[in-house]
Amino acid sequence: MKIVLATEVYPPRAGGAGWSTRALALGLRAAGHEVTVVTTSPGATDLDGIDVRRLAIRGRKRLMAPRAFAKALAGMAGDIVHAQHSLSALGALSLDHPSRVAVTVRDHWPVCFWSTRISQGALCPECGPAPMTRCVVGRVPAPGPLAWAPIPYMGLDLALKRRALRRAGATIAVSEAIAAELRAYDIPRVEVIPNVVDAAEARAAAAAPPSFPVPERFLLYVGKIEENKGARLLVPAVAAARTGLPLVVLGEGTLAHALKFDAASMGVPLVVRGWAEREDVLRCLARCTALVFPSLWPEPLSRVLLEGLALGTPVAAMATGGTRELLGSDGSGLVVDDAGQLGDAVARLAGDATLRERTRGAARARAEAFSPAALIPRYEAAYRRLV
Repeated sequence: MKIVLATEVYPPRAGGAGWSTRALALGLRAAGHEVTVVTTSPGATDLDGIDVRRLAIRGRKRLMAPRAFAKALAGMAGDIVHAQHSLSALGALSLDHPSRVAVTVRDHWPVCFWSTRISQGALCPECGPAPMTRCVVGRVPAPGPLAWAPIPYMGLDLALKRRALRRAGATIAVSEAIAAELRAYDIPRVEVIPNVVDAAEARAAAAAPPSFPVPERFLLYVGKIEENKGARLLVPAVAAARTGLPLVVLGEGTLAHALKFDAASMGVPLVVRGWAEREDVLRCLARCTALVFPSLWPEPLSRVLLEGLALGTPVAAMATGGTRELLGSDGSGLVVDDAGQLGDAVARLAGDATLRERTRGAARARAEAFSPAALIPRYEAAYRRLV
């Protein structure tokens, strides 16, 4: 088949969504398909030997990207278009044959204007006029009642996204948690296919040491330093664990200064490296004593956790969204229900070498469920139903 993957984000500089799309592209190519990537992300046009078409967008990306995707896709020959995120989906679904479009939903964009389902540091149950009066606080720079002015637009935006998504030939949720949200809003033809991780590639990339020094033993956090990722829970959980190990943070975000303040006040040795290249992330995942995953939002299906499984990384994680699905019940990670238990889980992993080794083995075995061999045939089956 000729498959076009449309995505807002794609390597070389990308977060989990971009690297998951690359893993899918490589898996489809290895299975014998002709793959083209169309993206608004800058970079090389022949990355990994795949034809990557980089769209230059002027003006506000949110407004211009769907039109740019639609224009580019309309001039391409392909059996299937597989959109990877909201803006690429809106562009692809405006084409003449939306029934031949598959859309992957890898966060909460069809049900939450901000895509996080987090409002003022807590889970927001759903979008509607009343909840939106809470979630605009601190996000809309307007005083008092004027902050509510965007709410009608936000509601319309969500309605239009869901209307477009209902036209898709297939909606692919990365986890059962995301699928349940979509079905609750009457999105049809929803099926669950997780993101792909190539464990052999991840282990090869992780074999060399990181490009920067790391302690012999350390705790690790990887991700945006933001509210939805549980950044405010991170240092308190590490402090409560009382391991004495330094915390290495790979990421950046608006709560970076708050993180540093918390670490200084709670006596947690902290190393904030900022944004790190994927190879360095993998190398740190392979070497850390434990990964601390305090995510507060309903985590769809974390790329960090996927690659942690592939590398056998001991993980202490909050049970939000698809995280429990990902780590399973086979001992491939310690999954807890609240912030207090997170500190206990970190302490257990840091203090028990036998537990860490058992967790490493279970994690590597669990990663096979997300391998190209396990998942590419499921993507192929979904595509064949659209042709």
